[in-house]
Amino acid sequence: MRKVIFSLALAVSCFLSGCGYHLTSEMQIPSLIAGKTIAIPMWRNKSYRMNLETVMTGCLVDEFALRTGGMVVSEEGAADLLLDGMVVGYSNGGVAFNSFDIVLEYKMTMTVEAVLSEKKSQKVLWKGTLSASQDYPAVVDLSVPNRIAQQQNSEDAALLEISRKIARQLYQNMSEKF
Repeated sequence: MRKVIFSLALAVSCFLSGCGYHLTSEMQIPSLIAGKTIAIPMWRNKSYRMNLETVMTGCLVDEFALRTGGMVVSEEGAADLLLDGMVVGYSNGGVAFNSFDIVLEYKMTMTVEAVLSEKKSQKVLWKGTLSASQDYPAVVDLSVPNRIAQQQNSEDAALLEISRKIARQLYQNMSEKF
């Protein structure tokens, strides 16, 4: 009986004293942008593939609006912070082949440079380069109707997933405490 009481007392004291660790919410606003509005203008694209900047900017707006509780504004003049950037690299090529050297799977990679700055002082709060990749299947069967359209859909889905990954990485990197 004494062992049970001692074990309970030990457990309660550990619970009450705490160890300093605690769970945090993913929805917590990071210190760099806490309580501040942020503008995300259309990013630039230095790659050869069209439309990357449009998809990337859309994913950034979605990610930051979700994580900050809607602190993203469309007017740069009304914002406290500015998240600017550009797509600096893009590649897309086969990574898996069959015995006849026909591509079975592709890998798409995108690299971006981003800068978060304070609008009034133009002080740079965060700057970095991020990259992400995504594999996607090739449509090999020649009998598939609309084969080219299906292949383009797979490629577009991979681009969207890469843009979401980069937007998440960007938000997480800006959320880290320095």
